[in-house]
Amino acid sequence: MMGKIWKERQDLIKDYPDETLTLSNALIMPGQESAEVKVAEFSETEASLLLRKLDVMVPDRGNELVATMVAEEADSIITLARMVKDNTKDTFRGVLGAGGNLDISWLRAKMVGSANFLNKDGTSSCGVYGGTSGGVLTWLHTETSTGSKTIIPAQTMNQYAGLIYIGAIDPVEVPKVDAIQWTIATIPAPAQTLSFDIRKDFSDNDLPITRFEKPVVIGPEKLQKVDLHWYITGDDKFKPIAFVVAKAEVLTL
Repeated sequence: MMGKIWKERQDLIKDYPDETLTLSNALIMPGQESAEVKVAEFSETEASLLLRKLDVMVPDRGNELVATMVAEEADSIITLARMVKDNTKDTFRGVLGAGGNLDISWLRAKMVGSANFLNKDGTSSCGVYGGTSGGVLTWLHTETSTGSKTIIPAQTMNQYAGLIYIGAIDPVEVPKVDAIQWTIATIPAPAQTLSFDIRKDFSDNDLPITRFEKPVVIGPEKLQKVDLHWYITGDDKFKPIAFVVAKAEVLTL
C-alpha cells in the first residue's frame, strides 16, 4: 500500500534532460534570490525509484505532517539527486544499487564529520557539536550555557554527495533551541525561528516539528556550517529532517 508521497507526486515521474536550472524555490546561496545549478539527465525509472524510496522512508501512517512536508518538496529532492548525478555520472537505483549507484538516506549524526559525506577534507573534531570526526552517533546533546552553538562545524561536502534540509524535529519534552542559521560558502544566511513551542501541549504523542522557510540545498563540494540558538540549558535532541544523496558504497553502517 503506497502512501501520501507516492500518491500525490506522480507528476514528478518523468524523464528529465541534462540542463542548467535556475532555482528560486530553495536556499542554495545566501543573498541570492535564485541560483543556477547544473543537473544531469534523470530517467522516468530513476524518478520512480526515488519517489518510491521517499514514500517508504517517510510513511504518512507514521507522521502525516512530515510526509506532507517531504511530498511538497519532492521536486527539490529530485533536483538534488540530479546535482549529485552530474558529478558522479552514476544511475540512481535506490536500495537496488551497489558500488557507485546513487541512493538516498536520512541524514544521520554519524555522517556529520565523515569524509564520505560532510567532511571531505578530513578535518578533525567536525562531528555533531564538534565531536570526533565521523564518531558521533547521536543527535542528543546536553548544553550548560545559552547562546549560539555550532551543531555542524564548517565542513565541505564530498564531491559525490549532496544534502537537503526541509525541517526538524526535537523529540524531548521541552526543546531548548529556538533558532537556526546556515552559513554556506562562508556567507551567513538570516537566522530562522524554530517554532517548536507552537503546539497544544508537551507529551509523548505531540512531537515538536518545524518546517524551514525554504529547503536548504547543500550541493557537492559546498562548504556549510549550521548554528543553533539555545535559549535554555539542558538535554536537547534537535534532529534535522534532512536527506543525503550519495553513492551506495558509502551508505553503510
